[in-house]
Amino acid sequence: MRRAIVTFAACLFLAAGSGVKAQNPTMVVYDDALRNGWQDWSWATRNLAASAYVHSGTHAVSFEPAGWAALFLHLDAGVSGQAYDGLEFWVNGGAASGQVLSVGFILGGTPVADVSLADYLAGGPTAGTWRHVRIPLADVGLASGFFDGIWFQDGTGGTQPTVFLDDLVFTAVQSPPGPATVAVDPSAQGRPIDPLIYGVSQTGALQPGQPPYPLRRWGGNATTRYNWQVDASSRASDWFFLNIPEATPDPSQLPDNSTADLFVDDCLSHGEAPLLTVPLIGWTPVDRQVRWGFSVAKYGPQQQTECSATGDPPWCRPDAGNGILAGGSPVTGNDPYDTSVPVGESFVTDWMQHIAARVGTAAGGGLRLFALDNEPMLWNSTHRDVHPSPVDYAEMWQRTESYASAIKAQDPGALTLGPVVWGWCAYFYSAADECGPGADYAAHGPFLAWYLDQVKAYEDAHGVRLVDYLDVHYYPQAGSVALSEDESAGTAALRLRSLKSLYDPSYVDESWIGQAVRLIPRMRSLIDAHAPGTKLAVTEYNFGGDDGAGHDNGVTAALAQAEALAIFGREGVDLAARWVAPARGSLVEDAFKLYLDYDGAGARVAGDSVPAVSSDADSVGAYAVRGASGTLYLLLFNKSLVSQDVEVSVAGGAPSVVNLYGFDGTSRLGHVGTATPSSGVFTVPMPARSARLAVGSLPCTLPAAVSGLALAPASGGASLRLTWSGVEGATDYVVTEDSAPDGAFATQAGTAPDGASGLTVPMPPGLRFYLVAARNACGTGPSR
Repeated sequence: MRRAIVTFAACLFLAAGSGVKAQNPTMVVYDDALRNGWQDWSWATRNLAASAYVHSGTHAVSFEPAGWAALFLHLDAGVSGQAYDGLEFWVNGGAASGQVLSVGFILGGTPVADVSLADYLAGGPTAGTWRHVRIPLADVGLASGFFDGIWFQDGTGGTQPTVFLDDLVFTAVQSPPGPATVAVDPSAQGRPIDPLIYGVSQTGALQPGQPPYPLRRWGGNATTRYNWQVDASSRASDWFFLNIPEATPDPSQLPDNSTADLFVDDCLSHGEAPLLTVPLIGWTPVDRQVRWGFSVAKYGPQQQTECSATGDPPWCRPDAGNGILAGGSPVTGNDPYDTSVPVGESFVTDWMQHIAARVGTAAGGGLRLFALDNEPMLWNSTHRDVHPSPVDYAEMWQRTESYASAIKAQDPGALTLGPVVWGWCAYFYSAADECGPGADYAAHGPFLAWYLDQVKAYEDAHGVRLVDYLDVHYYPQAGSVALSEDESAGTAALRLRSLKSLYDPSYVDESWIGQAVRLIPRMRSLIDAHAPGTKLAVTEYNFGGDDGAGHDNGVTAALAQAEALAIFGREGVDLAARWVAPARGSLVEDAFKLYLDYDGAGARVAGDSVPAVSSDADSVGAYAVRGASGTLYLLLFNKSLVSQDVEVSVAGGAPSVVNLYGFDGTSRLGHVGTATPSSGVFTVPMPARSARLAVGSLPCTLPAAVSGLALAPASGGASLRLTWSGVEGATDYVVTEDSAPDGAFATQAGTAPDGASGLTVPMPPGLRFYLVAARNACGTGPSR
């Protein structure tokens, strides 16, 4: 081993001494046979000249993954991450699919990196199909490392069907990476960032040390059957279909001071917007007694009970079954009255009236955000004890229309969120369609498009918008990214790549979805095409991590969370709530504090998202926010496993002094120094896998006041033509109209080529006046 390292070092010395940069060719490991000195050191049943399945040439490698056996290939000279940047190969499941394998990088017989193949090949190998796999060495911490072997190992300890591999190569590093650069244009037209995107799901009181989240959500499966009158809810399939009373401080005061009341009170006392989930399912717990939906005595032996699932502790209920009979079939024909009673729209509007009596209506500063239940396309599984039939399009809209119209009648200022669907399948199909084109899809097309059409049609007919926010849930489906503390090399890299599913049309999701998700632009396009003016909410999402007790080195979960918030702001999400609130003291909590309390004294990132272009967005994510009075906030995320300096240029001139804040895998959020620009460029040093926030004041002044504002009818009187003087050339403008009877203001923004050309705006009924102001990177100037 020592001789191999010396030989390799000598090669590097000769290349450097020649004065010519070495260009390393791709190194073939196997194509019809082992090449370039690679040797077979396997301890698995294998055939290096198999012909049953071949990707190219005449042979492939077959091996039987059983009993932790491995196909192990060794190279005496070793492989350096400084010369090669990735392992690529093709894999075929042969007669079967889904074999569970790990890929190890070995030095001296010991793994120096080990990843799950499923992290790079969604679902594992596929029967009879060749699929390409690439594992970047940077992903596994070997960008500058060294190893002398690779293995493909059985990951079950059992016996799995034969797997085939072909065309294994290491791809060469063609040139050393240059410094990452970021170009920021704070004077460009921005997108206002709604602070409600920094929300979380947390029903308990805000604890000392937590950031003041702008929004907190009362949501989840239990809220579908929450009874506000007795402060109890059904845990449904989450826990043996049990009705469980909440920890009410004083049940004798109910319905006052329920846990829901205290949630709303606590949010409002901290200046947070509470988002309350209201039930549409039509059933609620009958009382505060513990009851369960699938009695073993009544419906027969079942696969699992509360006792068998918990090891028979004294408190368990042996009669509470999981609703699956011992033979594997679901219990059918059970009586929903075992646990629940039917309720209708008045159950919700009476609840609203109760809350308004305590804290006021929406217009009076009280509760204004109401989610129309939770994940109804899963009711036939999560709440099958009372709703065993799958929801179809017709039922979804019937419940939306009846409940949302009652909510709007009860409080015209209320804002509703729907249809609160669980994920990818429910964006397109009803539960009755079962995640594929069925009768609903054939009759009406994709679900969300159809749903928004109903929202628009109702508003056109009745003058009332029943759904103010299109509300979707999103959990990355690839590997162990979501709801996971897994920080293994493969999962960590996959987690950071999965962020592209939020926006990138070229990123094919590395999961069973197998196509571009582009979640936010997809939803915004649906809104624009079917119900313009609807806002977008993502009220459940999760990129993993955050337990705060032994997993604080899980920095990729924190980086993913922090960058997701930046993406929400840039791409146009209007409201979001992470499932769930980060654990106190965790790195994921630092990801929120980066926006909500970056200096420990309450400073927040706020303003308009403006362009920030990274030279390598896969390595360094960059996002800029133009704040009030010319403050520039620049968010940088080093997703690579190497430290790097990021050079930042700012159009119009950089701030004179830039304060830096951030966190990484070894340091919590805090002030990490300053940067002083030179020739309009400043440098931000970034440790491996770190987040940085750069804050500075832009060198500019507010624009002059707009003068000579003139209004003239246009388009036959349907619009107004606004022209002005006092600001030369192209003008970024903000237009504020006061047209509503209640004196509410509406705004729009854009760029006009010049004041003489001006702009055309719709003329709403009852228009009283317009205000126009010019704007640049420093903010909005004097108005007229």
